[in-house]
Amino acid sequence: MRKLLRLTALATFLALASAAMAQGNAPIDKAYEDGKAAEISSVKLRLATQPAVTAIQELNEAEDTLRRLKEAKASEQRRKIAAELEMAITRLKMAAGGQ
Repeated sequence: MRKLLRLTALATFLALASAAMAQGNAPIDKAYEDGKAAEISSVKLRLATQPAVTAIQELNEAEDTLRRLKEAKASEQRRKIAAELEMAITRLKMAAGGQ
């Protein structure tokens, strides 16, 4: 139980750090979207060879969030969605069995 709590705390910290970086001066552009799509695809490939039932919901959420990011136009809205995407990808990686 303690190990799970530590992992959850670490994941939360990493997600918040990633979200803070995403909200910094880094542009949320096509290259950013492509990089995140590649991260999701990498985890999806891992799930194809080593299925993790709980990761399917996280995968769907990450893909949906990426889709919303691609559709968003306003800069502030894109930054908010990018932060959500960072957290969704972190949760996906954890559910898939590691980072």
